[in-house]
Amino acid sequence: MAQDVVWHEPGRSSLAGDYKGPEEVLRFLGELKARTDGTFKIEVLDVLSEPGRAVVFQRETAMKNGKTLDVIAAVEFEIHNGKITEVTVYQNDTYAFDEFWADASGKEDDMDHIKSELECSAREAGIGPLP
Repeated sequence: MAQDVVWHEPGRSSLAGDYKGPEEVLRFLGELKARTDGTFKIEVLDVLSEPGRAVVFQRETAMKNGKTLDVIAAVEFEIHNGKITEVTVYQNDTYAFDEFWADASGKEDDMDHIKSELECSAREAGIGPLP
């Protein structure tokens, strides 16, 4: 990831917003796992790529407080000089995503584990390794 990477998360939940820099992005991704006691999972359905851009179609699932998340998202990665510079998430059902995350309280997760999962997703998407 580039040092000035920006991750755009849509919606109105407490997780929505822009995350700037690798540390904020990794912290955000850690929250997805932490708030679901590790049940948040991503299944890559398809990848479209060209130089400078990749779009990953993915199924996101999780369980929390008796709620189940099962949504499809498109995640667009902008890549410059071999590094991810911008990520924009497009939720198929933003309302369902927001409803799932309502009233969530987070706890810390192992950042090495989160980085490992992000690197795995990046490899599956053909983006390459993280710095």
